[in-house]
Amino acid sequence: MMLKYFTSILVLRCLIPIGVAAEQSLSTGSVLDIFPDSGVVADAGEASCSFEYSPSGSTWNPAVDESQVFLASFKTPDWQLGIGKGGHIYSLKGVYGESVPPQRQPSPWNDEVWQAVITSEGLIAPLQKYQNANPGVYKDTGPLMYFVHQAGIYVKGAGVEGSKTAAPFYSPCFRKRWNPKTRTLELVNWMQQAHTPCVWKSGVLIYTAYQDMGNGVIEVNQVLHNFGTERLDYLNTPWGGVRNSSLPNPIMSKPDGSWEAAEGLYGWENIPTRNLVDSGGWMAWTQDVEKETSPSLALVFGRDEGNISNGKRQDEAIRWGMAGSGPAAMVRDYEVAERMSHANVGPGESWSIRWYLVSGELAKVCDAANRLAKHSGVERIAFDNNVLQSIWHKNGAFQQTGEGDPWQRFIAFPVKDTVPVFLLKDKRSGKQIVTADPYALAETEPYPNPLPESYVGREVFNNRVIYRQYAPHIGYENLLGYAYTKKPDAGETKELTAPEGITLHDSAKSLWIVR
Repeated sequence: MMLKYFTSILVLRCLIPIGVAAEQSLSTGSVLDIFPDSGVVADAGEASCSFEYSPSGSTWNPAVDESQVFLASFKTPDWQLGIGKGGHIYSLKGVYGESVPPQRQPSPWNDEVWQAVITSEGLIAPLQKYQNANPGVYKDTGPLMYFVHQAGIYVKGAGVEGSKTAAPFYSPCFRKRWNPKTRTLELVNWMQQAHTPCVWKSGVLIYTAYQDMGNGVIEVNQVLHNFGTERLDYLNTPWGGVRNSSLPNPIMSKPDGSWEAAEGLYGWENIPTRNLVDSGGWMAWTQDVEKETSPSLALVFGRDEGNISNGKRQDEAIRWGMAGSGPAAMVRDYEVAERMSHANVGPGESWSIRWYLVSGELAKVCDAANRLAKHSGVERIAFDNNVLQSIWHKNGAFQQTGEGDPWQRFIAFPVKDTVPVFLLKDKRSGKQIVTADPYALAETEPYPNPLPESYVGREVFNNRVIYRQYAPHIGYENLLGYAYTKKPDAGETKELTAPEGITLHDSAKSLWIVR
């Protein structure tokens, strides 16, 4: 079973120092035990999960390759999920057929999927305003854009397994775990700057748990952690939508639990938008609004019950519509759904995000969505520092299973004054590296500032480089846990070291872990 921790308990436990006096409070866990309990009890059901590639059987754009995105296949009698390497949903099949759009060649399974997206409005809004006023500058200023995607990058990476053939790069998955008892797939991914090349690093981890709750309900339980240096304040979770040709009729819930038709265009202006508090906390798409048995899919996003924007309800909203209605744009087979939140995620902070997908007949889908709305939403979360991730070392490989020689004990979850510690591998030499910087093996190249002197805030982009974290020689092997950036005032700790034959990167030197 997953270890579950409620936010209020976690905040109190953060006061417990690590050391001899607190030894009895220490417990052993996994970095994937991070997910808070939703309080929803799963109904009986059966589910299977496989990490061996099997095609979804769906029809996609002939220019894209499903095998490149595949990470896992998750199946129940009610639905079938294709989980991408970025931890995102790239395929969702039900009684309506395939619901995820057919994809575009420039961004296969990066944009038209179910995923998390986050950015900094202070960094991106002025740049977009400048680009809109000066259309000819987009090529040169594209690398300055700050958009972090769970799925991966827009621009194709350098290749796959040493090949020079262009291929997508999806957000690396550092851990994965299938729990057949709870029917839950758990993942942790390093989210990527979507525009590549890019002068910005990404310092965002996204933990995602997909659980079969029975009767067509999929619970998506996420934790987003900012280990970077920028304050992020515009969150789309989820960003997604459906294939219009499969589910052509959108409906929007009302606060009283009823619903209404909600057709619209997601274009350049007048995008249909509703404050979450003015909805019932969900929307759905169906084949026939007149039939209660019509094949349908609902997204349950919540009603902003926590009022995280402090009364600015327009900051917590849902937007939707048929994509591609702007000038010179083609209408795509894509109905967009975008849950907007102005969660203010500072460096070192974490947020809990929970939403649901419900697949089945229209009447049953609406009923389940109404019941689940109160369990959905976005809220700040904190973790205790007494859950430890133990790591062993055997035959040149790190283990979490207790095999080999005991190596280190990391903090399992992100707590105050800690940073994540990763294991990377240079596939060319086989060299392994322990690092607090996932860009440690990435090549860089200077990028001259393309902005004019009149651009306010131009200095932010001086002395920048672009990163090639997508180079095929880099292996993203593991999230080992979290280490303190400075020696704690209390408790038995020691400086982080690496086993013989493994390099300790400069970013991981002077970090502290539990003795």
